[in-house]
Amino acid sequence: MKIAVIGAGIGGLTTAGLLSQTGHEVYVYEQRGNLEQDGAGLGIGSNVLKALKQYKMAYAIEQEGQPLRKIEIRSDLDEFLNSLMMDQDEHKNITIHRKVLHEILKTHVPSDNIYLNHEVKTFKQTADDVRLYFTNGLEEQFDLVIAADGMHSKVRTQLFPKSAPKYAGYTCFRGIVNEKLNIEQDVTLEYWGHKGRFGIVPLKDNELYWFCTMNAKENDLQFKSFEKPHLQAYFNQFPDEVRTVLDAQEETGILHHDMYDLVPLKSFVSNRVVLLGDAAHATTPNMGQGAGQAIEDAVTLVNLINDRDIESALKRYDKLRTKHTKKVIIKSRKIGKAAQSSSTLKIKIRNKMLKQKSSKSLSKKVKFLQKAKLK
Repeated sequence: MKIAVIGAGIGGLTTAGLLSQTGHEVYVYEQRGNLEQDGAGLGIGSNVLKALKQYKMAYAIEQEGQPLRKIEIRSDLDEFLNSLMMDQDEHKNITIHRKVLHEILKTHVPSDNIYLNHEVKTFKQTADDVRLYFTNGLEEQFDLVIAADGMHSKVRTQLFPKSAPKYAGYTCFRGIVNEKLNIEQDVTLEYWGHKGRFGIVPLKDNELYWFCTMNAKENDLQFKSFEKPHLQAYFNQFPDEVRTVLDAQEETGILHHDMYDLVPLKSFVSNRVVLLGDAAHATTPNMGQGAGQAIEDAVTLVNLINDRDIESALKRYDKLRTKHTKKVIIKSRKIGKAAQSSSTLKIKIRNKMLKQKSSKSLSKKVKFLQKAKLK
């Protein structure tokens, strides 16, 4: 089949790489003029590595990742609240630099088949094919179009005009620290307080990724002006580890974004147009599943395309992925609501409940991630 993939992010490149590996004619269209990625880290769950294991790219991703043993949740007073133990089977949970993951994925797509500065303007489809119209005047016809063009997807907007992203109520800063600090290399730390959250995530080679989230109005001018000194002052009363990380952060390289998700869609498919990744199910980052769910989408779609006729494959993909990713969006939203609470009473109740729960009971709440069907 002649297939177009719109968007050269993690979901798009994974899909294109897997399709290329299995013999399809694949073209990737990216609206930007380069493939550079921001300097952030991300998590890849064991569920994702297990899904990828039959494909060549899985080994490189696992080799470049930093294995995680647990996620530890503490209060802003450094009081232990609970921990989530990671699976320790054949496929571990890892963290990886976004740039590194992107480079790995890129090597699995023929470079001549990636087209930069190609922004989709609109599309028209019949029962058997899709014609893409680009802003540069190009027109191309395909047997299948896979839209992996992100949370603000133009393809999704054309299919579902009322599917705009929904603001989650908090804003996020992120950064990478390149020096070795006295912080465990296989443990993610999260500090939950009334002023917000601060997370410290180990990466390979003694690097680490940090993030912080604060309740804010959408496009809040107060936080738009924040730089390193503002963050240091804001989190000055948080535990030593937080202050150490912010002290080690360079003045530049701090990323800032408001947090959004999508109201779960009822369908990701319209004839021969398929939504994938954030274009289909953008979620808040509270479960660390954004990139992973895009990769799972890609694996599921390619497995089905290679195993069934196209109509049956797309119908099955739609059924499996809408159901599973809806759970991720809702669960992630609930975690964010609890973690971002600023009410003294609600925080007191939340912390007490967390301390009373066993680590095993927390793990059970995310077990559904391991049960996703891939074909």
